[in-house]
Amino acid sequence: MSHVRLVPTSGGANVRRRVVAGTLALALPAVGAAGYLYARHELAAQPKSTEQVAPALAAALRAAAEAKMALGLSEARSHELERQIDTLNQRLRECQDELTFFRKAGERKH
Repeated sequence: MSHVRLVPTSGGANVRRRVVAGTLALALPAVGAAGYLYARHELAAQPKSTEQVAPALAAALRAAAEAKMALGLSEARSHELERQIDTLNQRLRECQDELTFFRKAGERKH
């Protein structure tokens, strides 16, 4: 048993290798093409717009934009009211000055 002779076979293993290599040569490109087509189909099936991808995010962005616009409008109203108050205060001072003038003029006549 210690002297076992190894004798090369007439080509059975060689044929098997060729069959395996041929099968792989045909199977690998087919698997690659199938993977490519699947990925292409999946990418094409995905939604394109933000509203389709994340409706909650789009709604939150829209609400934030509306809140920003409302804040800007509120600030504009605030500035306009301050301007109107300043104008009314100026007119009040003018009226008080006139009233003081007329009172002094009336006191001089008496």
